[in-house]
Amino acid sequence: MIVVLAHGAPHIGLVVEGPGDKGALPVLLRKFLHEKAEYREILGKPVTLKGKGSATTPGGLEGYVAAAARPGCVGVVVLLDADDDASCQLGPELLARAEAVVGIPVVIVLAERDFEDWIYRSVETLDLGWEGDWDATKRGGTVIDSLLPDGGYQKPVWQPKLTHRMDIELARSRSTSLNRLLNKVDGLVALCS
Repeated sequence: MIVVLAHGAPHIGLVVEGPGDKGALPVLLRKFLHEKAEYREILGKPVTLKGKGSATTPGGLEGYVAAAARPGCVGVVVLLDADDDASCQLGPELLARAEAVVGIPVVIVLAERDFEDWIYRSVETLDLGWEGDWDATKRGGTVIDSLLPDGGYQKPVWQPKLTHRMDIELARSRSTSLNRLLNKVDGLVALCS
């Protein structure tokens, strides 16, 4: 679903790593907001990086954050996969760079290890025929790919679909980075009044 906000309407800007996140992050956040009886359209159209390297390159992230901070934007959420980077180091570095270009709150969230790990955190609810116990040591993308029919996991197709099926509270209880994102979004929602 494409949502168009009125020019200058209070909203949260979004910057995402790639096309799968572009479809999935709004699904995740709307689902979270709807569970809290928040039905206003307050999510901006995601600005898509061309991979994590576009954010980590000096001067790269700043332009994307500025593009997401359209008139009416009360704060910007930047979502990247942590992969094997130390989020406690990379996050603050990216935050300092992003805050230097906009005068509104910026939230940097590094999904530990990637968005698919968030989805896997509620694998029991995905309706993929999962049998067994959830295991925090497994890579979400690998498990999900093994459960899908021929053709496997294609981010732009499956990431939004499976995000829609997630039990957010279950996934949140198993992921500190997802919990952090949702807590930060709560704070930004309050600014949209």
